[in-house]
Amino acid sequence: MIRDRNVRYNTKTAGRNALPEPGVNSLSYDSNHLPASPKLANLSRSHRLTDKSIALSAKTLSSLVGDFQINRFAHVRRTEELARQSFQPDEPIPCQDILCWIKRGTVQIRHSRHKYKIKSLSAGGVFGEMPLLGQTMLVTEAVAGPQGAGIAVMTSADAARWIRTDPISVIGLIGRKLAETEWSYYRSRFQRDDSRVAALLLNVAGNGTVIDGMTQEALGEKLAIYRETVNTILSELCSLGLIQTDKRKITILDKDLLKALSEF
Repeated sequence: MIRDRNVRYNTKTAGRNALPEPGVNSLSYDSNHLPASPKLANLSRSHRLTDKSIALSAKTLSSLVGDFQINRFAHVRRTEELARQSFQPDEPIPCQDILCWIKRGTVQIRHSRHKYKIKSLSAGGVFGEMPLLGQTMLVTEAVAGPQGAGIAVMTSADAARWIRTDPISVIGLIGRKLAETEWSYYRSRFQRDDSRVAALLLNVAGNGTVIDGMTQEALGEKLAIYRETVNTILSELCSLGLIQTDKRKITILDKDLLKALSEF
């Protein structure tokens, strides 16, 4: 159990549904982050954690942090020259300006402010704050898992040597990530949710017209919007004749109109 001022979190369930313990009020700003002032009362109310916001945040951060696949680069698999560090259970793992490669045990990624679990990484997982390789921890931190963790550390100097030995692979990695980030930023900043949902449906369907096994919740997680918002949008698209929905199945009826909507 983690206690963070006004909220206690059940660490066993926080990564799954991130629910505050029943009977405990939602967390608002405190003096560690903003100076106490009556002027912040309204802001505090609007920034309180809710069950939905925690779960959505955890799912979104899970897809963005610790997704680096270093194992696909054969020449980096040799880690004899990389520094090694060992961490005891629950010990914080500093990862500023380094890339951490888990060689033993597990690492928990959690929200650095509210401490709810984001994801667990096992041996082979990679995380860290390494702008040179386009990697960031965002608002998360890493702690060693229940059995501790052994970490191989790639510094900025190590990364620079890697880039010199295989620049094409690294450019391919960073270039893809940059393009995805630019698209995500544009859509979240300038497009309405219905256009973003339309674009996602087209992307998931690919050359086909049927999307099987994807729930409204899963769609919402991919776009960082609530399931209720997705439900409203899908209902509207159905009423317009653009799609048809069944249980865990979406059929695109008019790709041209859906594409037009996705570009608004």
